[in-house]
Amino acid sequence: MGYFKKMSKIAAGVVSLSLALGTFGTFGSLSASERYTASAASNEKAERYEYELDAYVVDVRVNEPFIDLTLAPKIYNSYEPYYYRFSAELQAPLNEESEEDMALWKKTLGFANILKNEITVNMTLVSDKEYTGTQASSYGTDIPFENDKTYEFIGIESLSSPYIQFYGDINSDGVVDTFDTVIYRMEIAGTNTSELTEDQFLNADINKDSVIDEEDLEQVMDFVLGGRKEFNSVGTLRSIRLDTSVEGELSEGRKTDSDFSAAEMNLGVELLKECFDPTKSDSRNMLISPLSISAALAMTTNGADGETLAEMEKVLGNGLTIDDINEYMAYYIANLPDSERQKLYLADSIWFRDDPRFKVYDSFLEKNVRYYNSEIYQTAFDDTTVGDVNSWVNENTREMIPKLLDKGALDPNDKIIMMMLINTLYFEGDWASPYYGTYDGVFTDYDGNEHPIQRMDSKEAHYYDLGDADAFDKPFAEGGYKFVGIMPKDKDIVEYVNGLDAKKLSEGLSEYEDPEKVDLYVMIPKFKYDYSTSLKTVLPKLGMESAFDPELADFSKINDLSVEGAPKLYIDDVLHKTRIEVGEKGVKAAAVTAVMMAAGCAMPEPKKEVHIELDKPFVYMILDKYNVPLFIGVASQLEQE
Repeated sequence: MGYFKKMSKIAAGVVSLSLALGTFGTFGSLSASERYTASAASNEKAERYEYELDAYVVDVRVNEPFIDLTLAPKIYNSYEPYYYRFSAELQAPLNEESEEDMALWKKTLGFANILKNEITVNMTLVSDKEYTGTQASSYGTDIPFENDKTYEFIGIESLSSPYIQFYGDINSDGVVDTFDTVIYRMEIAGTNTSELTEDQFLNADINKDSVIDEEDLEQVMDFVLGGRKEFNSVGTLRSIRLDTSVEGELSEGRKTDSDFSAAEMNLGVELLKECFDPTKSDSRNMLISPLSISAALAMTTNGADGETLAEMEKVLGNGLTIDDINEYMAYYIANLPDSERQKLYLADSIWFRDDPRFKVYDSFLEKNVRYYNSEIYQTAFDDTTVGDVNSWVNENTREMIPKLLDKGALDPNDKIIMMMLINTLYFEGDWASPYYGTYDGVFTDYDGNEHPIQRMDSKEAHYYDLGDADAFDKPFAEGGYKFVGIMPKDKDIVEYVNGLDAKKLSEGLSEYEDPEKVDLYVMIPKFKYDYSTSLKTVLPKLGMESAFDPELADFSKINDLSVEGAPKLYIDDVLHKTRIEVGEKGVKAAAVTAVMMAAGCAMPEPKKEVHIELDKPFVYMILDKYNVPLFIGVASQLEQE
């Protein structure tokens, strides 16, 4: 990469035309007169200089008219923020009559306001000064900034980062404008002759359904025309919310213990064994959240009776009753962390059709509010409800899963959907010891094909010998959660997953070898992916059979069946979607589960040196301190993005 590039002010004026046509993100467009003025390049010959670099953001402070950045440039594929960093001072133009300068400053403010500490970025800084320094000779690069020095800049010309999504910017020019809408139309019509890069596709796929479609274009059009200020925004829900009128106090619950941990681990492992299939393109990399699935199904179980109740308790509880599960869930939901470096959010909601024949028992609603703090919505179950549900999911997964349902999903031709019970889970954790660089590596997939990846190497403390697999954990900040990586020794990934035993796995992960006797070196690939599945055929295999049978299902504790024309409920489907992002700073992951109910889940011993490299198919988990699995996944085909 060329870190230093000079351009004349005339060139700067031409570049500013594109940024004057509109603004990315949540910032409004310029007026027609501003666009016209900005499009005229200045004839002044004052020099301007661009400095392009990969950097680790140590600190960002915005206090108009000043912006102060502390940056650690990338040196030899790594960042050393404690040993080499410099300060960038940016100030608003003194001459506010220069539309060109003001347009650049407006764009710079937009970039600065979405920057976060402790993320990596590629950015181009603009200055009217030419900087040279001795840093070039000492580091063998052409970065002209010296350690602990301060430099003045007039703006940020471009910014990209795996931690920042520039929704709507399909042509990657830093703005969202009419040019983007034209490319959207061409892409949807199949007439775009230029293949989109991966970043461009991610920018364009606003609702994250892996397709660029009319829904994405509609949001961009609204933004360009000033009808919206941000993408995937959560508007006012049009469904009627009822839980505010439900009586009763929230339960304090029962503290997490080994019984609850064992139940969640058992459910997670059994689902993993049923869902993972590397021979299918949509499940080569899979990820489930046992806790999310358990919460949604437990709310549903509160309305079950007879054989249906017994089967659901057996699958979910591993010996626990639904009353036990309710108490454990209540405590878990009431004691979630929410700090700068560690966040876990669980949200629950029940949506039911507004129909005079469908009288939902107050006792059912009250129980789910008491133990799950569930929100309750009575709604029409039309496309307005689809929009409300997607907005609710988007908000509660912090925009990681912006869409659960497609239009028409609540009005199929062959059945009547009467109720949805939904759980969302969002986890964000910074590594206790973050990575300051990545290195080129190779991941060998299940079929033996090699793919380029970015390696994150570290030395860790906790090694687990699981017999047929090596495992390690890497803790998140504040100590409450950990990432666990598991690499089979001799078995291939399918054989290993199919042979997993939840009890043995929990026992194996309960005690690590003495860190004084092990030098543990691990490699985690940098990766992110989405996963979605239906559990409609999976849960009956685990023993939850009658709940999915329209004739045998007994959910008589949900609604009053004595009402004339009252619908007899059964579970039509259980939808599950997840997303995970693993990087230098930490991990973000989200899940949503929706239960769709229709009418009719001596001498000093030499240290043992262990190397665990997740460079071929592996199992991984995110566990809390009690080994309750928030997420369990298998990655069998990863590639650098």
